[in-house]
Amino acid sequence: MTRVLRFLMLGILFIGLTSCSHKPVPETVAPPRTSTPLPEVKPLPTPKPTPPQPQTHKVGLLLPLTGPHANLGNAMSEAAEMALFETATSSVILLPQDTAQGAHQAALKALDEGAELLLGPIFATEVEAIKPLLNARNVSLVCFSTDQTVAGNGTYILGFLPSQQIERIVHFAKEKGLSKMAAFTPDNQYGHHIDQTLNHLNSRGTIQLLGITHYTKGDILEGNPGNTRILEELTSYKAKGVEALIIPEGGENLTHLALLIGPQKSLKILGSGQWDTPETIQKASGFEGALFATTDPQERQNFEARFQQIYGHTPPRIATLAYDATALAIALVDKGYSPKSITFSQGFSGLDGLFRLTPQGLNERGLAVLEVSPSGFKIVSPAAQTF
Repeated sequence: MTRVLRFLMLGILFIGLTSCSHKPVPETVAPPRTSTPLPEVKPLPTPKPTPPQPQTHKVGLLLPLTGPHANLGNAMSEAAEMALFETATSSVILLPQDTAQGAHQAALKALDEGAELLLGPIFATEVEAIKPLLNARNVSLVCFSTDQTVAGNGTYILGFLPSQQIERIVHFAKEKGLSKMAAFTPDNQYGHHIDQTLNHLNSRGTIQLLGITHYTKGDILEGNPGNTRILEELTSYKAKGVEALIIPEGGENLTHLALLIGPQKSLKILGSGQWDTPETIQKASGFEGALFATTDPQERQNFEARFQQIYGHTPPRIATLAYDATALAIALVDKGYSPKSITFSQGFSGLDGLFRLTPQGLNERGLAVLEVSPSGFKIVSPAAQTF
């Protein structure tokens, strides 16, 4: 029994183990695979072309910024700055240089800094000092002088030329029936330019020139011996039937002449742009009804008001030249500063009206005729608007 029982027990254990070994093992189920979406591929944006930066042009500005003429030079420099500001340009860079330290050196410094055009200086002697540099550096100079002798060979005069003023006023007087004329002119270079213009008009038959009386400042001071000679010559002109007396003088000298000859009701007094300051005529009594030629004053008066508001002082009369010269440089940036561009035949319009520079280095302007009245100046013949 014991062996049978042991056998049976072993058998049962064997069967149990066998049954255990055949028990199915559960399968391992993998979790479902989730697909990760690929990033969306987008084309890169086409880079925008960088707009070209405006090309800058350097322009030398030659003025007396120190010394005895510093007030004039600095006011003109301020006027040039105004032109840059009011045109909102970034294409022109001004290079101010002080001519009080030597005009030649000032111009040379501007050129060494890259100036493509020179504006200024004011005085003829300074222009002469600079001229040798123009051909050597192949640049042009637009100066503020009124001396015609410095024009040409790369130098252009923007200053107001007395010969044009005299021609304009003489032609206007001729249209009004006044042809017999005489003149009082200063015995200096300015006066001699006036003499040449009057003699030219006389030779062409535009006027009948009865004579020219020259004077120095000493001659016109009250009580000096020269007073007698001037009055005697005036009496002689009247005896010859003079109809108009030309006095192209300004400032203190005009005041002395007005006091010397007194009111001339039988004569029409004719002047020049030297009269173009109200305080000059206010001091020269007896000139009511007198006529002179100058640029149209309207734009200049507007400029003076703006200048006063910005800088706190009244600009000198020729500050408009610095403004217009700078505006000219701005207007020509696309065309360049070649003689052909500078002498554009249709001209330019500036604060002083219509103007153009000629191949000979002079300028032509549209000039108005103004009459002196108790309330100021009155335009009696407007300036031309086109050439």
